[in-house]
Parts: sequence; C-alpha cells; structure tokens
Amino acid sequence: MIPRRQLLSWVALPIAGNALLYLTYRDWSLWCFRWVEWGGTTGLVKSLRSAAASLGDPGEFVRFSLASGLWILGVTSFLLLVWRPLGKPADASRGTQLYGWIFAILLLCIGSEAAQATGVIPGTADWGDVLAYVAGTSIACLRFGRTDFSLRAWPTTSLQAHLASVLVVGGALLLATGAIFRGAF
Repeated sequence: MIPRRQLLSWVALPIAGNALLYLTYRDWSLWCFRWVEWGGTTGLVKSLRSAAASLGDPGEFVRFSLASGLWILGVTSFLLLVWRPLGKPADASRGTQLYGWIFAILLLCIGSEAAQATGVIPGTADWGDVLAYVAGTSIACLRFGRTDFSLRAWPTTSLQAHLASVLVVGGALLLATGAIFRGAF
C-alpha cells in the first residue's frame, strides 16, 4: 500500500491547491464554474473569491501558473508512488514505463501551451505555465525518484500500475478540461 501521508501531502494537497487557485482567481467563464453551479456551491465559491479579493492581488504567477505547477506535481507524484517497487530501484522495464507516463503528461501540458501560442487551440499561452509544469515535475522526480519505501508497494504488477495511471491521469485531465473557456469550441 502507498503510504497515506505521502498520498495526502504530495498528491491530494497539490491537486486541491490547484482547484482552490482556480476557484479563487480564474475567470467565471471557465467550464469548471459550470460544475460549481451544477453542484450548488456558487455561494460558497463567491464567498471564497470575495475573501481572497480583500487580501489583495497575489500576482500573476500565483493567479495563473502556480495552479499548473501544483496540478502536475500531484499527478507526477502519484505516478511515482504507484510505480515505485518495494525496497529496490525500479527495474529497467518498469522504469521505462513510469518515465514514459511522466514524459507523456509533461509533453501534453507543454504541447497545450505551444498549441495556444500558435492558435491551434483557444487560450492564452503562458510560458510561466511551462516553467511551473517543469518545476512541478522536477520536484516530484527529485522527491520520489530515488526513494525506497518500507511498506508493501501497490500495485504489484505493471497492469495494475497502468490501470491506476490511466484512471488518475484521465481524471486529472478531466479536471483540466475545467480550464477551458465556455464557447471555446
């Protein structure tokens, strides 16, 4: 089993921080706010936004790019935790698969910024986001890339690791669709 403390501090908290920054500082025309309306939490989110406004402007990097870095930190940490075998460095095959997942998600994130910069997809390219994606990925890799765990590792097979990766990365990408503006497509 993956240590719960690490799941909380390196996966759940960064992804929650991402969501909090979006709900607090991003434009109400994003799809994620349709989810807020659907969930009946509009009043709560408006109160959060009002409280944050009274604190002043935290700056563009916090309002826009930090959320991206927290998101990829959480996703990459999850991948590293799931793929980490018990008590020894990853064998070559599992290591290649793990870093394939990490590279793919990082490439997708950076590619989306490049696609925005060239007008292929709607949005505003932000190279601060690229920096945040690289920093979040790097922090997770530095933290978990060489760590051996004393607890029984989960999952025990590559198939289970791939399934867990598909579910979490797919869920994280679904969350990321909340960053698309209404009417963008």
